[in-house]
Amino acid sequence: MSQEPCQRLAKVSGTPRCAARTRGGSPCRSPAMSNGKCRIHGGLSPGAPRGMANGRYVDGYWTHEAVEERRFIRSLLKGALGEKP
Repeated sequence: MSQEPCQRLAKVSGTPRCAARTRGGSPCRSPAMSNGKCRIHGGLSPGAPRGMANGRYVDGYWTHEAVEERRFIRSLLKGALGEKP
């Protein structure tokens, strides 16, 4: 390698650091990404992709439409049965 380890460390030490805190209260020492956090503390994952991009469909029980339909039917049943005294 063309650079000594100390020279590489000097370049890294000048970069912005993660703004998160460890459990011990000290700041995280990892280099920050554009959002100000490191790759570990960058935030929550948005989850799996929705729709056809996720794949492996067995049935549609947990689709947004099915969940909303069941919720609507439940609200109709509660309204029709009324509150019991």
